[in-house]
Amino acid sequence: MPRCADTTCRRWRLFGALQFNGNWYCSRGCVEQAALAGLGAPAEGVTHKALTRSLPPPKLGVLLRHAGVITDAQLEAALAATASTGLRIGEQLEQLGFASPDAVLRALATQAGVSYLSNFDVARVKRAPATLPPAMVRALGLVPFEADHTGRRLHVITAAPVPRAAIRAMTKLTGWALEIYLVTDAVFEAAIDAYEPVEQSLVREAYMVRTLDAAAECVAERASRDRAVTMRHVAYDDRVWVRVEGPARVSDLLVQKETQCQAAYTAH
Repeated sequence: MPRCADTTCRRWRLFGALQFNGNWYCSRGCVEQAALAGLGAPAEGVTHKALTRSLPPPKLGVLLRHAGVITDAQLEAALAATASTGLRIGEQLEQLGFASPDAVLRALATQAGVSYLSNFDVARVKRAPATLPPAMVRALGLVPFEADHTGRRLHVITAAPVPRAAIRAMTKLTGWALEIYLVTDAVFEAAIDAYEPVEQSLVREAYMVRTLDAAAECVAERASRDRAVTMRHVAYDDRVWVRVEGPARVSDLLVQKETQCQAAYTAH
């Protein structure tokens, strides 16, 4: 009879053994230790170097001025106003009536090197062809609305500033290439509220935790529930995104070390 894969345990595997990442363990506790060890190992991460541009992006005000949308005097007035209002320069220019929302959006897209959508039907995110529950979509700041299953490309909308680390993390963990479209803050918030992924055969959950220990405990709980699971994880910013896949469900665990949040999950 085979023994537990935990080398510090090595007890005989009895009825009710659990499979984790292709290995068999005698108990939930041993799975938790294996998961914690795996999470403590270097994750496939999004490094600062990978996100650093060779040249800094042009400033938004400069782009709008070069495009003939605003004048030097208007830019200086807007910059002076931000000191008291605390608004971002694009919002300030809109508030003062110097630039339209569409002009600001176009300049922000140019600055970020992505496409943009001046008009977006929020209904497109209802029954979205995605593999993420709403809680993860909100945490990532990326809302799927269309998918090319053959080419494994996912079309998503986001708001400025573009969450580049989240984009890379999502690409690494899901294996889907992302087509990014920038929309206004108002459209993005409406899309987040309306997002409703299409019904799928697998149950999908999102679970926010604050420590790797808590994440390992969740992995072990899912192993005891599903009997056999695999775990992958990717690090980005101050977070670790853990995906646990079983025969009937996929659980996404987001470890947010710097965020005050309660451990609660939403199933879809």
